[in-house]
Amino acid sequence: MIAAVFRRHVLPWTVWLSAMGIAGWLWYGIHIGTARGYVEGISYGVVAVEPGRLAEVLVAPGQHVRAGEVVARLDSRAIDAELVTLAAERRKIEAELEAVTTKTEMLVGENSRNVEESVDSAEVARQQARANRNVVAAELKALDDFISLEKDLVEKRMADRRELSALLVKKAALAKELQAADGLIKELDAVASSARRRRGNVPADATTAMTDPLRAELVVIEARQALLELRKEMMSLRSPGDGEVAEVLLRGGESVTTGSVVAEIIGAASMTKDGTPIVFACMNEADAANVRVGEDVVFAPPEGGSAVLHGHVQRMAPGVVELPPRCWRDPKIPLWGRPVYIAVDDAKSLLPGQGFSIRFTHELSTHANDGAIAVAEPPAPTMSTPSLANEPAPTNAPTAIDVPPNLLAHTRFEPSAILWSATRRRYLVVSDDTGLDNSTEHTPWLFTMDERGRVDPEPLVIEGVTELTDLESIAPAPDGGFYLLASQSRSRKGKRGKPREFFGHVAFDGHRAHVTRSVALASLLDNASPSERAALGLETTDALDIEGLTVAPEGGLLLGLKAPADAEGRVAIWRVAKPDALFAQGRLAAGELSLWGRIALEVVADGGPRIAGISELLAMPDGSLLVAATASGDPEPSSQDGAIYSVAGRSSLGSPTLIRRFAGLKPEGMSLDPSGAGVTVVFDAGNATPMWAELQWPAR
Repeated sequence: MIAAVFRRHVLPWTVWLSAMGIAGWLWYGIHIGTARGYVEGISYGVVAVEPGRLAEVLVAPGQHVRAGEVVARLDSRAIDAELVTLAAERRKIEAELEAVTTKTEMLVGENSRNVEESVDSAEVARQQARANRNVVAAELKALDDFISLEKDLVEKRMADRRELSALLVKKAALAKELQAADGLIKELDAVASSARRRRGNVPADATTAMTDPLRAELVVIEARQALLELRKEMMSLRSPGDGEVAEVLLRGGESVTTGSVVAEIIGAASMTKDGTPIVFACMNEADAANVRVGEDVVFAPPEGGSAVLHGHVQRMAPGVVELPPRCWRDPKIPLWGRPVYIAVDDAKSLLPGQGFSIRFTHELSTHANDGAIAVAEPPAPTMSTPSLANEPAPTNAPTAIDVPPNLLAHTRFEPSAILWSATRRRYLVVSDDTGLDNSTEHTPWLFTMDERGRVDPEPLVIEGVTELTDLESIAPAPDGGFYLLASQSRSRKGKRGKPREFFGHVAFDGHRAHVTRSVALASLLDNASPSERAALGLETTDALDIEGLTVAPEGGLLLGLKAPADAEGRVAIWRVAKPDALFAQGRLAAGELSLWGRIALEVVADGGPRIAGISELLAMPDGSLLVAATASGDPEPSSQDGAIYSVAGRSSLGSPTLIRRFAGLKPEGMSLDPSGAGVTVVFDAGNATPMWAELQWPAR
């Protein structure tokens, strides 16, 4: 009976518990210290940016394409028709403009002749009246003399009193006539003055005033034409990068909507700077806590086999984020974790997206510092700046900013300044060039970017200004808006138009931004007296270049000059004590612009030390000041290692501390990060992919 009870009740539970134990042991042995991962690849979706009909697809699966190559075209006949209509409207307005110009010039000429004739007539009548008055006055004076003589004769009884009486009557008549002449002259003076005023009131620019509305219509037509041409260009769907066509999802003749994906293109695998593939490891927060940068890694295809590869942890994401869907165990339940990036040490060609089972050895590799920016030993410094040999070891290497291909299809993106907006939960990113050459160039746009370095597909339009050129700086304003500053420098052709002189305040109105007040700063400096410029350490504005802007510790704004440098290699920092007064009154004195201090900076350029200017300023919560530096003056170096310095305050400008140098990169913008405990830096990479970095603060 005991045996029966054992078989029915005890044995099944014993078998089940044993099976679970074995399964747990197997799971533990397989999974502890392991992770899933895949080769990071670059994939592109060729996306329609507006609705329409697909006219033709020019590629097929398996075909290799280059960046910018046309993959498909949308039907542009409707836009072509609009362009034809617009051209006709333009010709009509140009004809009206010519007719109005001719008619206005004729009317102005005729009116001018009539006014001149009235002026001439008034002057002739006035001169004739004065001549007549002079004759009467002379006759009256002569009569006075004769009456005096006649009175003497009458008193001596040598003349008849009646003759004297007749002379007195004649004198009274002449006096009356003289009075009337004086009155007439006053009237003619008034007539002549009125005629001269009418002549002065004849508008010299009457033709311009009459034709301005038509010229404004032409400007509108030109803008509409530029927009249509841009839309037509966007009808040609281009490959965002090099790669192979993986799939064609739509065919010619099919209708598309905005955002429709026409084709998928697979690019090469992501590489380190040394050209080795990068494997993305899916790590939850707890497991990632046991991983170290530089740790050796062994990984193999998930199905097993002998194809074992070796690598090392190159870097780890700075925070916990939502992992890509491929990392999710359940496709309906998002997974959060800390991404780990592994460089493959074995020379092997890997496919983008290829999966692996990864095991961490917890042993440091000889590649432990590969994730950092390489720092070359600089030549001995020759200027009175801190020695670059004392530079601390760099951390947090710059990485690429994620810019949507659709955005790059209609604008350049060259970050020159950055500011975190707590209300919008976005970085505001300034680009020194926007739009495309000869079409939408210099469009007043800002860009927004999230905390992960992903730029939003739509730019932020700045209303109230038609063009902005070479924007270099942005700083927060007390009212929740921000200040924007252009470089004030001359272009390569020696020109400096008003869009390059912009310095103003921008306010938010919901999702819109508009300029409230602004000045042309370089023009104000040109119009200042030599003594006022000398007080700022400036002789002329010919070499002026301002790229730094931040809030001053004592209130107002600090402006950091990139050029010119003085005889000692120092560049100036100016303070605008009252920026709002400067914008409201348009006078330097109203803004209390003054020299705040000078600082000597140095970078390595073309292999040697070189005087540097300020490419950005950032006031820190502890009262210190971060200063980004790039090479100052001409010629522009072919390569340079930009740097970031720190000064404890105004009194420490003479002894800046080198914080970080960036090999081959130019730091152009700095902002506190969303937490306020770190610093975000953006780098101008020219035509290459823009970069950004998140630095710890205090630096360590």
